Amino acid sequence: MSYELFVEVTRNKTVESRHYGVAVVCDYRGELVASWGDIDQLIFPRSALKPMLAIHLLESGASDHYALSDAELSMACSSHQGEKIHQDLVASWLTRLGLTEDHLACGAVLPEHTDSAHQILAAGQQGCRIHHNCSGKHSGFLTTALHLDLPLDGYHLLEHPLQQSSLEILSDLADSDLKQYPMGIDGCGLPAPTMPLRQLAHATARFAKPVDLSDTRAQAIYRLHEAISNEPLYVAGHGTVVSELNEATKGAVLAKTGAEGILTAALPEQGLGVAVKIADGSGRASSVALLAILDRLAVLSEEVKQELQAHISPAIVNSRGLVVGEIRPATSWSLGATAIRKNDKTYSV
Repeated sequence: MSYELFVEVTRNKTVESRHYGVAVVCDYRGELVASWGDIDQLIFPRSALKPMLAIHLLESGASDHYALSDAELSMACSSHQGEKIHQDLVASWLTRLGLTEDHLACGAVLPEHTDSAHQILAAGQQGCRIHHNCSGKHSGFLTTALHLDLPLDGYHLLEHPLQQSSLEILSDLADSDLKQYPMGIDGCGLPAPTMPLRQLAHATARFAKPVDLSDTRAQAIYRLHEAISNEPLYVAGHGTVVSELNEATKGAVLAKTGAEGILTAALPEQGLGVAVKIADGSGRASSVALLAILDRLAVLSEEVKQELQAHISPAIVNSRGLVVGEIRPATSWSLGATAIRKNDKTYSV
């Protein structure tokens, strides 16, 4: 298992910490465009799979039946921070279904958004299931279960028909039978499949450009593209690299975080998928690494890079508000300078 040095954390221009990782860029046909490190090692994609898990919500007809909005579809793909806009949307969605937060299988937590958590505690309240960053995904599963007249109890378990259908969809996109790999349990209680990082990039690329999938599946994916592009704040939240990247690129990049240093990007116009895994699970490193790769792929305009500067090389700020260092792509990381031609397009990587 090999990793490459991706990211350095500095203090007074001296490197204080280093983050190693693996990354891969695939096209929708599964052809390798670029890679760093051992891309065939098994990883847990975790929440990076949420947009793909939302496909069944549309394919089943549940989205149309319940007239889900762009914001709700974006929430179904989300790892949200639990801001008030997220809390209110999940609450109203469940109410419309005739359900309550008790139907959600995820646990009760405080919002990840610090100000929102402080407001709840100041009001003498406690965390709840709606605050969970996966509550949108769970609401999507409940919506599909209701529409298909499937049991609501145990919808999060691997043996439930919803989870079996989800595994089949994921296997289709990854072009690999995921049942052959170990299965874990995610933080929210749902199954957590594993796959090689290469397969995650391939699945992400097919989500980006689903031209070789069934018409029904392709239309479901294009609908999710539209929803995420139109409502980027609901897929993560204010100040996050995912929402700000998706918003700044106007859907030319559809990024999604996973836990433990996983970050993916679907590039619809190029038909590419990018997958990054940081060895130590650091989220601060995965965003810097992904943006460096996207810059090398020439998908970020100068205007977009200006908008995303706080994520491209985040400042290290001390308790007095002084900038004392930065998080940056490692100076020794060779992103390469070879122009690789694939499918009549040239990519500099």
